Amino acid sequence: MRSVLSALAILALLAGCTTPYRPPQFLEADTRFPGLIDFVVDANPKPADVLLVHGMCTHDTSWADDTVATLAAQLRANVSSTRTRSGGSGIVIVPARIDTPQGAVRVKSLIWSPLTTPIKQQLCYDQSDKSPICKEAPPFPHQRARLNARLKDKLVDDCLPDALIYQGVGRQEMQTRMREAILEATADADPEAPLVVITESLGSKILFDTLVAMTEEESGSRAREVALRDVRRMAYLVMAANQIPLLHTAEQVPRPATGLAMQAAPPDSLAKLLEKRQGGSRDRRALAALTLIAFTDPNDLLSYTLPPERYPGAIVHNVLVSNDRTYFGWLENPLTAHLDYLANPDVGSLISCGVPRSRWCK
Repeated sequence: MRSVLSALAILALLAGCTTPYRPPQFLEADTRFPGLIDFVVDANPKPADVLLVHGMCTHDTSWADDTVATLAAQLRANVSSTRTRSGGSGIVIVPARIDTPQGAVRVKSLIWSPLTTPIKQQLCYDQSDKSPICKEAPPFPHQRARLNARLKDKLVDDCLPDALIYQGVGRQEMQTRMREAILEATADADPEAPLVVITESLGSKILFDTLVAMTEEESGSRAREVALRDVRRMAYLVMAANQIPLLHTAEQVPRPATGLAMQAAPPDSLAKLLEKRQGGSRDRRALAALTLIAFTDPNDLLSYTLPPERYPGAIVHNVLVSNDRTYFGWLENPLTAHLDYLANPDVGSLISCGVPRSRWCK
């Protein structure tokens, strides 16, 4: 009888598990966008360039390796890496190459996590289950409920401090380090090769803020020329776990309320980047609109869709995905909801092969 009851309980649990956005749902009508493979075909015999930037929470080089492997698997391609890890800026640059029958992709992954790790280690005493960066910390002596402990350890002690550090007095230093990393990572870039940028959560804002600042440096600055070159050749922008609408609230001055009217938001860093892209065209003609794919799991507490009207100069496609199971309509794991976009095979398939699925993807 006990085994029967256990089996019934398991069946009830499985019946209550859903993935409401698998397959993904497109918010804009008649959604069509190219995949990474299409840029590879267009660039051949030159390689297409991909810049990868992770989001909040501690990441290491395994994130870069896993993400590149996910993209390559969708393309049935081989991955090669020099296994060199560079980064005089404190940001680790992980190079890799994806070779497909249609051409090659050169990937540079920027791992900025080491910049914030020493500060986040100040909170290690509070972690119930010590993370790799906290192994030397003394045990947490108090009792926490398991779910609360997991969320406090990861989301509060490891992830949110990244946003606080960047939005605080550490912003300028982090932008300086990102500027150096961009210059190093793109030193061998072909000005005519298309650039695909794939960013997650806080990494989007750090990259966009830095590129905008670089374009505003004095005329003749190498950083300015590199940023304008890369912004112009940026053809495809993929954003996952979008935090820009939330983080942008920290950059606005409260004004006296006038009834219930909503305070209009000034342009955020993404909108400014698009303005630089359109205004920086050498021949003074508008560049083709940038294709922007925004992936959001509605159960991701830290992610927001992107209103297309805020981003002229981009063709915005909002894509709703499920990164994990939802249990009885009540809960999806908040950690996997926010952290597992680029591990989601639906996301990898859409990035690599587009909509409708490219004929180059088998």
